Amino acid sequence: MKNSPVWLPASFYPPGYTREQALESVDIGWHGLINKAFDKLESITDIIIVIDQVKEKYGGLRIYTSTMYEEFDKFVIELETESYKICETCGEAGELRGADWYKTLCDVHANGRPAISPF
Repeated sequence: MKNSPVWLPASFYPPGYTREQALESVDIGWHGLINKAFDKLESITDIIIVIDQVKEKYGGLRIYTSTMYEEFDKFVIELETESYKICETCGEAGELRGADWYKTLCDVHANGRPAISPF
């Protein structure tokens, strides 16, 4: 006989990132993208979506959720793609920059780092 799944109360699961925690996870240049993600999240009422992690990875924004929901997932992919065109530091137009660490930066904040193609 198979074991029955154990269902735990919602209070057992971590609450996920708040908007403020997500904003603290990236530089100010991407705050607009984070706010767009949370605005979209708040507009979805038919399912609970929890943002588990927000970070910069390989020069782009990453938003990880606990629930797969096509509408929100597509929106997040658009934001992540858009992040490669926005300076992490100031929010102006930017490009992915190479060297020892990938960052998306404008010419002012690039400090001479060369632009590279993200795709």
